[in-house]
Amino acid sequence: MKDSKWGHCNHCKHFGSPALAPLGGEEARCHHPTLGKHSLRVFGACGCDLFKMRPGFSKDVERPRTPA
Repeated sequence: MKDSKWGHCNHCKHFGSPALAPLGGEEARCHHPTLGKHSLRVFGACGCDLFKMRPGFSKDVERPRTPA
């Protein structure tokens, strides 16, 4: 990960999905205290620097994967 504060929305605790493990193609509302007031809807594959890891996820989900 380039910046420890940046992450994908589907791994973020502010991503308004009811799923335990949201997918990148899923669309949901962002509930971040700063952005939530704008009723912002984002896809799981989007990302930003207001990222906070979703409970139950390991920080490894945000590490770049190397091709096999």
